[in-house]
Amino acid sequence: MKIVALSCTQKRLPSLTDALLEAAIGGVVREVGDAQIQHIRLIDHRIAMCEGEDTCLDPEVGRCTLDDDFEHVVDLAEGAQGMLLAMPVYAGNVPSVLKIFQERLKSFMNAAHRPFGNLLVGTIVHSRTMLTEPALGSLFPWFLRLKNKNVASACFTQSGHQDLTRTAALDMCVAVGRQLGMTLEGSRSPADGRTALPLLQSPARPRCGDPAASSPSA
Repeated sequence: MKIVALSCTQKRLPSLTDALLEAAIGGVVREVGDAQIQHIRLIDHRIAMCEGEDTCLDPEVGRCTLDDDFEHVVDLAEGAQGMLLAMPVYAGNVPSVLKIFQERLKSFMNAAHRPFGNLLVGTIVHSRTMLTEPALGSLFPWFLRLKNKNVASACFTQSGHQDLTRTAALDMCVAVGRQLGMTLEGSRSPADGRTALPLLQSPARPRCGDPAASSPSA
């Protein structure tokens, strides 16, 4: 099973975002025995800003015409069923490297198959001070457009901690990965092989106005 590990850090060198993402990868691997992890650090690829010409939406063109690494990154995610996404918060929102990538994916708006779409997702957001939750919320319109389903999230504020990797943050990232892994495993289990829980129904209660309801108690 292929799972994309998408790092949206804007640091060229390994960063806190990468460390949190690695912890989540460890969690998903614990639950998915045949997991094939495709690492993608957006900052390591040349992805230019969308120029807004919308030629990609023309059926006769059908693709983004900018010459960079965008199509290569799209190809890396081909065949994935899940995604772990980790990002820092910049200026109270998603980092620009991710925003640019989101806008470039618009070129597949009219396509039958949308890259980075129809995935189960685990999301990790971290910040120096605050605004992690609003940044996380800003991802959901993008997920909705791609028909992704976010199954687990974790938000961390660095605050007074100099090193989040020495806190419970790593354990929570592992939990995000495990939750994604368990959901992925459940999605490919045959429905008829699952144990059905018995349906419990409470006894019928008399309705107001029924003879049983209006009769005096003994």
